[in-house]
Amino acid sequence: MRLSREERDTAEIPTCSMADIAFLLIVFFMLTSAFRVETGFKGIKLPAAVETKKLPKKDIAHLWISSEGLISIDDNVMSKKYIPSIVGRKIEVNPNLIVSIKMDKDGIYGDLSDVFEGLKEAAAYKVSLATEKKRGR
Repeated sequence: MRLSREERDTAEIPTCSMADIAFLLIVFFMLTSAFRVETGFKGIKLPAAVETKKLPKKDIAHLWISSEGLISIDDNVMSKKYIPSIVGRKIEVNPNLIVSIKMDKDGIYGDLSDVFEGLKEAAAYKVSLATEKKRGR
């Protein structure tokens, strides 16, 4: 007597809707991710200038000085004495770094002078002073 073997169906995973699911996940993560924007201090009024020049978007470290003398580098509030070490480390990582100083127009010049001394000690020689362009010109 001869035994016959039954043919079994192979197990398959339906993949027809896999592309739809992947697309929906991509859209979901794009909509829910937050991009980091440098905020600095709220309410800083930059001095006005007639001539301005745009900086490149990359290789920038933002340094904020408020009218009260508070200092922030890339959204981290710190004391003046830490400027040389922090900026020095940033320059070691990226030698093309430009330090963009945004100081309140009512700020104290002594604070700016202390920041410049710290930048000089850190060998940060590419410095930009941020201003607002006057309207109407």
